Amino acid sequence: MDSPGSAVVGRLTNVPPWEAELILSMRLWMDSLEGQEKVGTGFARCFGTAGGRAEIRQFERLLTALCAYARRPLVRHGLGCDCIGSDEAVLQTLVREAARGDLAEAAMVASLLVPASQAEHVALMAAQVGLAMQCIARQSPPPRGTAETVRSRTLH
Repeated sequence: MDSPGSAVVGRLTNVPPWEAELILSMRLWMDSLEGQEKVGTGFARCFGTAGGRAEIRQFERLLTALCAYARRPLVRHGLGCDCIGSDEAVLQTLVREAARGDLAEAAMVASLLVPASQAEHVALMAAQVGLAMQCIARQSPPPRGTAETVRSRTLH
């Protein structure tokens, strides 16, 4: 039986590159210290050393808040998986709406994961993270989830 938050609702290859980068970065960050270093490299490439550190701290704060206040443990798919799980899709939508400047909508989406008392705070962090991810995706090679790289991987 699938756990809540794991249901497949999309594919990385079917979303804008920056949104795929967001999901992949979240997976890497939560996977290992090595993954965190890889994510940090993307931030540093886009924002420089000092700016990258500031942006990565915001990314870390967002993930930490989501995990600390989540109503249940959040679920993510594996590093090599092309699927987008429902928890990942909520994160994707939260960050997209916040980056667009629709903080009310972003806070509503955040409330699917965290209590309403934390939703606005999470939405504000998500706005900065979304803008950073857009920059990173513009300066990075194609996202790790492109059709060419996914074909050679086992998805689950």
